[in-house]
Amino acid sequence: MKRKILPLLALALAFLLPSCVEHETEITLNKDGSGTITEEAIFSAQMVGMLEMAAAQGGGRNNPLAEMRDEAKAKEKAKAFGEGVTFVKAEEIKNDKGGKGVRVTYKFTDINTVSFNPSDSMSNLAPQGPGIKVEKDDSKVTFKYEDEVLTLNFPQPGADEEIPDVAGAPDELPAAMEAQMKEMLKGMKMSAKLTVADGIAETDATYHEGDTITLLEMDMDEIFKNPGGFAALSKLEDKDPDKAAAALKKIKGAKAETQETVTVKVQ
Repeated sequence: MKRKILPLLALALAFLLPSCVEHETEITLNKDGSGTITEEAIFSAQMVGMLEMAAAQGGGRNNPLAEMRDEAKAKEKAKAFGEGVTFVKAEEIKNDKGGKGVRVTYKFTDINTVSFNPSDSMSNLAPQGPGIKVEKDDSKVTFKYEDEVLTLNFPQPGADEEIPDVAGAPDELPAAMEAQMKEMLKGMKMSAKLTVADGIAETDATYHEGDTITLLEMDMDEIFKNPGGFAALSKLEDKDPDKAAAALKKIKGAKAETQETVTVKVQ
């Protein structure tokens, strides 16, 4: 199956599985080109209980919370973000609904050496569900920072290039299946953002508010409020960025940058 949806959006759909309720990646840029990368993953109280029980039965193995807190693995993962990116800390976080998670912080000295791949951020959180196979993707968002102007370059598939997909997922969802998925993905959110610490003077980013640019955002509760919302995302094509952007804006709860490049002038 080949599905020409936006690369970031394809990855989001691939990793929206019932393991992590909320996942957020935020890149913060300082004026001198340095900055931080933070990743937050929060699991529901029910999922935490299941993970801890499964980990106890398996001798502590296959627990995403423990995996994210593992300092050695976090240091290794820092290399995936690029040269000069180092691990700072991993800390446990909670929400007011009894959920638990982990916030991992990395730092970088030069954003020009940083690259961002959503599949790297979430691969250790997404189990292989029944009938679902997640294909890994190596495309990355890259950055160029010069004279206080940041350029973001987004991966673009070629005309015949096959991008990551969720194998076995239907193009159309019957009402019963959509209701089942709605319950399974209830409360699930995912986002990737860029924040400029010193402020944004000017940008052509599609989704920009204050000093923060949203690269990707999915709120499944809001998406399922759209008639056929999930199926509409699955069929979204990216051959024409303008048409893709217009179609995406009609789906409440979903955001994804559709431009090949975005520029940000730092204050």
